[in-house]
Amino acid sequence: MSIARVVAALSILLLTACPGPSGPTQPPDSGTRPDSGVADDGGIVDAPALSPQSLTPGEVGVPYQGLLSVSGGTAPYAWRLVLGAPVEGLTLSSDGALTGTPLFAGPGSFTVEVQDARGLRAEGTVSLTVTGTVFAPLPDAYVSEPYLWAFQIPNGTPTQVWRMDRVPVPLGLSFDAGGNLRGTPLSTGQEHFTVSVQDSGRTASWTHQLSVFQLPAIKTVSLPMAYAGQPYAVTLEATGGRGPLVWSVTAGPLSRGLTLSESGILSGTPSGSSAFTVTVTDDNWRRASRELSLAITSITFELTTVTLADGRVGEPYTAKLTATGGIPPYSWSFTGTLAAGLTLAADGTISGTPTAQGTAPFTATVRDSQGLTISKSLSLTVLPTSSLFTVGQWNLEWFGAPTQGPAHSTSNGGVLDDLQVAGARDVIGAAGAHVWGLVEMVDTADFETLKAGLPGYSGFLANNTTYVLSGTSQYTSGEQKPGILYESTLTYRSAQIILTAQADDFGGRPPLRVDFTTRIHGEDAPLVVIVVHLKAFDDLTSYGQRQRSAVALKGYLDQWLPEARVLVIGDWNDDLDHSISMENGTALATPYANFLDDPAHYTFPTRVLTDANTRTTTEYDDAIDHTLVTDEVAVDAVPGGVQVLRPDATIPDYAQTVSDHYPVLTSYDFSGSAGPRVKLTAPLGGTFLVGGPLTITWHAVGLDTVRLEASYDDGGQWNVVVPSLRADAGSYMWTVPDVESASVRVRVVDTQQASRFDMNPTALRFTRGQARVFINELLANEPALPGGTAHEFVEVYNAGSAPADLSGWSLWDALASRHVFAAGTVVPPGRGMVVFGGAEAFTPGTPATVAASSGTLSLNNTADSVQLKLADGGIVDSVLYSGTVDAVSINRAPDLAPDAGFELHTTLTPGLPSSPGRRADGGAF
Repeated sequence: MSIARVVAALSILLLTACPGPSGPTQPPDSGTRPDSGVADDGGIVDAPALSPQSLTPGEVGVPYQGLLSVSGGTAPYAWRLVLGAPVEGLTLSSDGALTGTPLFAGPGSFTVEVQDARGLRAEGTVSLTVTGTVFAPLPDAYVSEPYLWAFQIPNGTPTQVWRMDRVPVPLGLSFDAGGNLRGTPLSTGQEHFTVSVQDSGRTASWTHQLSVFQLPAIKTVSLPMAYAGQPYAVTLEATGGRGPLVWSVTAGPLSRGLTLSESGILSGTPSGSSAFTVTVTDDNWRRASRELSLAITSITFELTTVTLADGRVGEPYTAKLTATGGIPPYSWSFTGTLAAGLTLAADGTISGTPTAQGTAPFTATVRDSQGLTISKSLSLTVLPTSSLFTVGQWNLEWFGAPTQGPAHSTSNGGVLDDLQVAGARDVIGAAGAHVWGLVEMVDTADFETLKAGLPGYSGFLANNTTYVLSGTSQYTSGEQKPGILYESTLTYRSAQIILTAQADDFGGRPPLRVDFTTRIHGEDAPLVVIVVHLKAFDDLTSYGQRQRSAVALKGYLDQWLPEARVLVIGDWNDDLDHSISMENGTALATPYANFLDDPAHYTFPTRVLTDANTRTTTEYDDAIDHTLVTDEVAVDAVPGGVQVLRPDATIPDYAQTVSDHYPVLTSYDFSGSAGPRVKLTAPLGGTFLVGGPLTITWHAVGLDTVRLEASYDDGGQWNVVVPSLRADAGSYMWTVPDVESASVRVRVVDTQQASRFDMNPTALRFTRGQARVFINELLANEPALPGGTAHEFVEVYNAGSAPADLSGWSLWDALASRHVFAAGTVVPPGRGMVVFGGAEAFTPGTPATVAASSGTLSLNNTADSVQLKLADGGIVDSVLYSGTVDAVSINRAPDLAPDAGFELHTTLTPGLPSSPGRRADGGAF
């Protein structure tokens, strides 16, 4: 008998019957003969009638007999049960006898129907109470579903007092003296416990079992494709619930020819595509439903790969050949020659590491499960080894000036500025850049000493008339001036000071232009490097000078170098999102908007520093040292190739001995053959919400039009996003389609030659869910341990249903940005990320744990604020605290609740002062 039946039987009104083995008790003699249902006078006979009746109580374990009665109608009568069920152990016969031995105590009720000899029917309710202390099994419970069961003795007194030997392990349940077991179970399993009751001096106890299940859930989220006219079979999967699980179709028709069995097997020969809802029901009538769709494809077989992406010598390569139609699985092979170092797997994956450059033609063949084959001629080009071209720029504060610049630049007993020269030499020598643009260079002798310490480098300052004929007319020996260092892969051609008419707007430091020849895409090609140092300070006059300098610089580039490869490097003294200058308390627009508004021709690769709130100076949070490139160079910019060096990690007292600026590097891939090229610049990774915007950007050289494509299966099948766009448009705003996938690729394709394309190196994620990130725990008052403030930490947590991409997000205290999350930092749903003040506070390799990028969190012990900000500066979450306890964190209470307040951690979990990267009770997320 099912639990649902038991519960129903124990939940209704009491009816009368007579217990015992002696047979049914007749009604009292009223002095009249019982009505047989036949009219003695030949008149009309009444229809049968049943009124709610009670049977006398029974007792658990004692045989019971009761006879149901009817008024009116014509004998003989036939009885049957129509709703509910008798008490467990009793059965109702067709002649109206209720017999058997009750197994469980409690009240019960059920509905019966009687039919007389003429076929007339009547219904009535029968109630029965069974006394005793043997009770029905407990109904099953389910995780996350509220549960309530009230124990009771039907013939007990109001003074019943209930006890349980222990609370069941499934957390969330409680038991009270009134006999109520209630709560919301948190885990599955079976629990045995003893329940006892005291009633006016009498006691009784018995053992119960409680089974806790997960609610049923359908595991199958999609169906494999079916083929027209071919047999199809798939088994749907579900988890949880009490077995047996029964499947059914509850909405939408199945494709004609298909059926779904109760065991979940979808089979048959489908005649067309269909969308429908399936439901799985467990033994307790708990249900779960899911919408599914079945797509039908043609048996037509086609090898769909048209071109293969280029490989490169020495770099891992992978590509997947694709086909449609036929009957999978497919098996792949080839004839001819694959590029050296590559192999073709049976699943169509080409992989390996190419060992030689060149183009290798071959014929790919795919065979389906029925033996059908199709072939296509393909080729794969392997480019030569990548050789990145790296450009460095550095403001070396008043380099070599005898009385200005870093206060501690000279060592005790050393020559003037020897620490500054040595620091610059060590940093430049270790960086390996091909060319350096240097500004605030003052002393020529110190520059020559620096150059002498860098074997392989040549260079000069702007006042060196050997290279710059007009140099001394623009720069004196004691002035700040631009300079350049370059290694032997570049051939010097000429140098000049430019924009001298605008020298005042440049703060008296007109730019230095140097023309080189270097190897670019297999050819000796010109490359122009312009070293700039724009006007400093945040006053409005200086802001206007920077703005006018930008106008003059762009005019010069547009007029004299419209199709040249140009790098403009140096100290721009302002940022790209907004200016360091303010008016009426509001930041002004960046003075370099004229370049940003012309993305088809100019790009700041260092814009990523601005977006990530990465500082380029020791004192201020802004990125003010930038690189500008023309589109002829931008197409070769390496994704992730921008870096701010931090010499302060290895040079003691860096800001007072070497410079108040950090060096900045950018990298470009000038390897490979010459000719048209296209480079995807965004998106390169990340998570995007369905229906939201996604901006696709690219650089192209030598192309007229491009096509945008997207794949949702990691490059298996490609879908056209836009069939044709002008190649120099460089940008397209796309609305993310309603597709959930963690394997999204986007590519830009030359419409004239499909083998010329570029795609994102890391798969994107499209999701319908949203992330919900907040600050969950922080420790501001660090314990007295080695490392001190390194033990400060901030824990953020994602309570949403989608991964959170924290790339470029930042953590701030009340004064400044203390940490910027690195590109590619993703926090999955239900997981956290911990930022410590320093690496000494945690074991290297600890999952989801990093050290503050600034080297400290700098949280005040008495009072401070912590803010979590988006890459654009928007505030995600903030915490204001006052007063701390040594070595004890503050934590959301309840834990992991985004809108809850904060409590001392020891209040939540006594004896545990903090729990970075774990729940407040120490358990894993």
